[in-house]
Amino acid sequence: MTTGDSLDSHGVNRHARISIDLEAIRHNYRLLKETSGNNRLIAVIKADAYGHGAIEVAKALPRADAFAVATTGEAVALRKAGIKQKILVLGSFLRAQELQDCIDNQLDPVIHHQTHLDLLKNNPHLSGLQVWVKIDTGMGRLGYALETVAAVIEQLNQAKTLGQVRLMTHLAIADDVENPFTSRQIDAVKALQLDDYEWAIANSAGILAWPSTHKAWVRAGIAMYGINPLSNRNKNPPGLKPAMQMKTSVLAVNQHRKGDLIGYGNTYTCNKDMTIAVIAAGYADGYPRHKIDTAQVLINAQLCNIVGRISMDMITVDVSALESTNVDDEVILFGESPQANDIADCSETIAYEIFCNVGAHAQREYLNKA
Repeated sequence: MTTGDSLDSHGVNRHARISIDLEAIRHNYRLLKETSGNNRLIAVIKADAYGHGAIEVAKALPRADAFAVATTGEAVALRKAGIKQKILVLGSFLRAQELQDCIDNQLDPVIHHQTHLDLLKNNPHLSGLQVWVKIDTGMGRLGYALETVAAVIEQLNQAKTLGQVRLMTHLAIADDVENPFTSRQIDAVKALQLDDYEWAIANSAGILAWPSTHKAWVRAGIAMYGINPLSNRNKNPPGLKPAMQMKTSVLAVNQHRKGDLIGYGNTYTCNKDMTIAVIAAGYADGYPRHKIDTAQVLINAQLCNIVGRISMDMITVDVSALESTNVDDEVILFGESPQANDIADCSETIAYEIFCNVGAHAQREYLNKA
């Protein structure tokens, strides 16, 4: 597609763009697998790999032990794209046709509700379908209650055409390394005395901070894309490499006097004579509009403060300290510096949301495909 072929508010019609470093993702996968004690590592690529591109990321990880997505439709699309590894469907199936899709495409549904048991029982031709039983140890979202697990496993044992059964749970607050709740979840797993089964307990935070969650399988989501999810992330950084960089260009450079007002709502007043650059990005490109603190961008290798409100297509930046700023200069909104976590902190959100929003809007460029 070339400029002007579509009126879509993303892609080639916009100045904002992202580059995805696939070697950074491979590096992070290797690092997380090693950190987990070389257990089998499930690469979570739901939501189009958190905006990074699920098919491209999966193809960049030909030796990944498994992948995980949220829906059957995501998994089937990966199969059609030629992805051969094990694929977990974290949200499982809602109806009989989706169960059949799992059977036909050799997908691993994560079952968590009586509905799934009923659909499995009513299908006599499961063809060795492998399933994961999700157990609620404290997340309070999806999963069988602890006191029902024995009965759930008994029902599965009666399905003669079912394949291997594995178990999993989800850590609710593993990112807070000082919070004892994760230890209580681990204790709940131990109390079940189901060590003969293969377990998947650790998420990204579990891999990095809770070695006792490193079972036969672990799952990496946000950390695989270079984000440290831990609450104490500035202490002992784990060596992850950011994979996504968001870039744009300078649209204009304007001189303003002390007392001039900038942007919608007149929320910023120049406290001195200033040089303000207008850059071509905004919330239409997925960049967060809400800002409680001074976010920064990188122009000519120097961090510059955003001033005033984020607009749909434009952001105003104080470049007074730069020796020179010109129209069409490159601007880095996040990547190595500033990092997506920094932007998230300034916006009362999380890097996950920023990646998903930006990845759904901006034109992508892939680096280090081989």
